[in-house]
Amino acid sequence: MFWGKVLGAVAGFLFARIPGAIIGVLIGHWFDRGVAQDFSQRGAFGRYLFGTDRAVGDASFIYTLFAVLGHLAKAKGRVTEQDIAHASALMDRFYLQNDARREAQSAFREGKQPTFPLEQTLCDFKAAFYGNIEVLELFIEQLIRMALVDGKLDKTEYQVLLAAAKALGFNKFQLDQALMMQKAGFRFRRSQQQRYQQKSQHNDLDDAYQILGAHASDSDAEIKKTYRKLMSRHHPDKLAGQGVPEKVMKEAQQRTQEIQAAYETIKKHRGMR
Repeated sequence: MFWGKVLGAVAGFLFARIPGAIIGVLIGHWFDRGVAQDFSQRGAFGRYLFGTDRAVGDASFIYTLFAVLGHLAKAKGRVTEQDIAHASALMDRFYLQNDARREAQSAFREGKQPTFPLEQTLCDFKAAFYGNIEVLELFIEQLIRMALVDGKLDKTEYQVLLAAAKALGFNKFQLDQALMMQKAGFRFRRSQQQRYQQKSQHNDLDDAYQILGAHASDSDAEIKKTYRKLMSRHHPDKLAGQGVPEKVMKEAQQRTQEIQAAYETIKKHRGMR
């Protein structure tokens, strides 16, 4: 941390020239130490990520995600073993260990409380990422995956998703579109696994179209345009530039793999090159 020293030196110089600048640096030094200590004492997320330019954003993303996931899991009345397993698996994929993992678990528990301020938390989150649409879409996708972990969507879960979507700047149509795409992705992944085991009799084509948000009546050119737009939106390099934590990138990569597989299914059916 060094901004305290810089500001102290400038302010001191304006008031008392060189002697004032020296005093300002000393005062700024103690200020910087206090800020750094305060940040490190905010928990494992801060310590885990402190020292990087994106530390605050990373901590904000992970804390908010697990808190809202906890709130969503509790919405249907009881947090199930599937909910807990899904959250735990997500922590594994984010490589959260020791204190960082315990704080993610604490955030999840905090979100389960009836007094959890969902809208305000998400408004603050949106502001922290300057409303970057790619970050917010990735966040909503994670919420939807939690809601669909048991293969169905409860009405109370949908209400939480809708409230979260509106707080982040999305409307009901956009949420429903994202839900349709995620449901299709869920069926598509399951079918691909079963097909690998030679047990699937499901036609993947309809789901492939839904994963892309496309229609069978679309032209080949329209399909390609939709595919490229989705791939660009979920490209790791673009998300990194928008401030998505590096440890969250694998989730985006899984999504691009799903989009790619769906596109290949459509291409094969249509004979596209």
